[in-house]
Amino acid sequence: MSESLRRPQQAQQSYQAQSGPPMIFSMVWLVYLVFPLYYLFQQPPLEVVVGVTAVVLFVIIYVCSFRFERMRFYGVLALIVIVGLFCYSDEGSIYMAFYPAPLIGMLINRKQMYVALGALTALFVATIWYWSLLSSLDDMLQYLPAMLIMLFMPFAFMIGRRSKELRKRLHLANEEIARLSKNEERQRISRDLHDTLGHTLSLITLKSELAEKLILKHPERAVQEVKDIQATSRAALRQVRELVSGMSALTVRDELAHAKQILSAAGIVLEAEGDWELEIPSATMNNILGMCLREAVTNVVKHSKAKVCTVCLVGEGSRLTLSVTDNGAGLSKTGENGVWTDARGGNGIKGMRERLKLIEGSLVVESIGRGTRLEMTVPLVAKEAEKGGIGG
Repeated sequence: MSESLRRPQQAQQSYQAQSGPPMIFSMVWLVYLVFPLYYLFQQPPLEVVVGVTAVVLFVIIYVCSFRFERMRFYGVLALIVIVGLFCYSDEGSIYMAFYPAPLIGMLINRKQMYVALGALTALFVATIWYWSLLSSLDDMLQYLPAMLIMLFMPFAFMIGRRSKELRKRLHLANEEIARLSKNEERQRISRDLHDTLGHTLSLITLKSELAEKLILKHPERAVQEVKDIQATSRAALRQVRELVSGMSALTVRDELAHAKQILSAAGIVLEAEGDWELEIPSATMNNILGMCLREAVTNVVKHSKAKVCTVCLVGEGSRLTLSVTDNGAGLSKTGENGVWTDARGGNGIKGMRERLKLIEGSLVVESIGRGTRLEMTVPLVAKEAEKGGIGG
């Protein structure tokens, strides 16, 4: 049997073994047996011995019925019989039926549950008939509500058990979906690596072997083959970057929603301006701008002491501009001509510049009086798109 099929069955078996309240719950209510014991000790010695023995047997059956699911049905019937014997001498013993009532709701087999409910109902009818409770309105008002509650308890336990079972099944289904999603993602990555890099690496191998053969006889052709290898390797590197970007699935719009949560937690108001429905042509560009936005917002939260942070995305002709502006404490270091080129001595700005260079972008950091402005600009048309095809 496969692991995916075995796991839900094991969980179901574990659930059936643990269905119902915890064991300590069953032990707590045994304290109420002091009332029938108090009544017993007022009887003759022989009845005391018989009654105490019956109470001890009642406790053993009750605890075992909670603990062992296989003997629960027969334990419930035995408990009802013992309660009936107690009711034969005292109608107040009908309250002892509160012990088998929840056990009936814990029965897994529906037929057994209905049989046990029938036995409990028969006990109530027999007690009412034997003690002629119908002739006394006060007695009926005393016992009838308790009887109705005891008859309702099994259904309440059954509903609770089904609800718990459905939650467990939903949890198992979510785990299985997550496992299948991971397997599908692994297969997708494997396919992408094979489709995007397999052909390219094979081409590089063939061209390098050809260049090795031509280097002495036809050096000009060998040089051309080496150039083709360089172009092919650049294309492979670009494919890897796009593949990694697809794995991380970080976008500017997603990061804006994440930034709103972080800034809100820090007591900073986020104002989004510009065109956030703008289509970013490259997944790599989208990923890099998203990472830069995250770094910029992190700096605002950690260092700026700002009250408002404004994020703006604008597309102008062949350029895309993403700016992050805060009204906080500003920067502590100025560059030439009053332009702030460093930010609080950290490595975040340096990392942002390095990322933006990968897509021919640039970063400008400015002080705007009380506050800081980071402006990231990237070309919408990458230089790589203007180059010739692979292999010349």
